[in-house]
Amino acid sequence: MTSVDISPLDVKKLAYLLVDGYWQVSVFQEIDSTQTFLTSKVPHHGEVVAAEYQSAGRGRLERKFEAAQSRSLLFSFYFEPKRKRNEWGWIPLIAGLAVERVLNRQKKIFVTKWPNDVLVKNSTQIGKVSGILSEALHNGVVVGIGLNVSMKQDELPVPTASSLFLVDVVEQDRNFYLAEILTEFAKLMERWEAHEDLRSLYEENCATIGAEVEIHGTSGAVERGRVEKIGNLGELILEGNRNIYSGDVIHLYT
Repeated sequence: MTSVDISPLDVKKLAYLLVDGYWQVSVFQEIDSTQTFLTSKVPHHGEVVAAEYQSAGRGRLERKFEAAQSRSLLFSFYFEPKRKRNEWGWIPLIAGLAVERVLNRQKKIFVTKWPNDVLVKNSTQIGKVSGILSEALHNGVVVGIGLNVSMKQDELPVPTASSLFLVDVVEQDRNFYLAEILTEFAKLMERWEAHEDLRSLYEENCATIGAEVEIHGTSGAVERGRVEKIGNLGELILEGNRNIYSGDVIHLYT
């Protein structure tokens, strides 16, 4: 692939693509952070905010999230799950699963990394293409998603990142991906809210399952071991029946 499509996000096109859904999308040319915008107000169920550029993008664990103008898909949305709050640990997994499934329809080279990333696999451009941030707010959750779409090598925020362009994914229209991800997320949420067990669906294409990992908790504690499966609440279960509900996961490659 030699050219990049940087067509602008288009509210009218998105409304057409999402005609059967409940999502309502607003697009900003520039914003400090789509996540901050929604978490600083009282959003309504199905509200989506997307931006061409974020001047103060936020990642997980308060990390800074950087992306070149119009080269990435940057958006956040609010919804109110029909499940108990102690089960909301599944939300970032469902969001990652939605992104992974949409991308694999274009080219089957993507996997999830628990709990909040989507990675390229089997490629010379191994790396993270998408990150997810979820925050409880009022009676619901704000989910933020960043997807590297048209970024070239010198535009990547870190050496361990990649983009759809760099792995020769033909479709580059961010409007398409925004609509597809929201639609897929809504379908998966409907299944989860109906109490369908999504563990096998998530595990079948998750790079963390079976991996040797090191997990750094927010308290500073470190767990290390092989991941066996996903638990009922979306947690990782390590060998020795150790349950991990949150943390920064490092895959240990040998």
